[in-house]
Amino acid sequence: MPETPHARRETLTAPHGSGAGKDQPAPAVLDSETLFKGARELHIRHKDMIYRLSITRFEKLLLTK
Repeated sequence: MPETPHARRETLTAPHGSGAGKDQPAPAVLDSETLFKGARELHIRHKDMIYRLSITRFEKLLLTK
């Protein structure tokens, strides 16, 4: 994927002492375009709650309950 000013990928690492040891699997990396499939909002079910993940007009991600 070509690098553009609006498409920047960052690798996040756990801070020291955070409990993320070598026994933990690496976090999955998912592309937001794949998740949203052209929509601006998706719903995530976690246990008995529904969360809404949306793309703001400033192209940021917003997670709300």
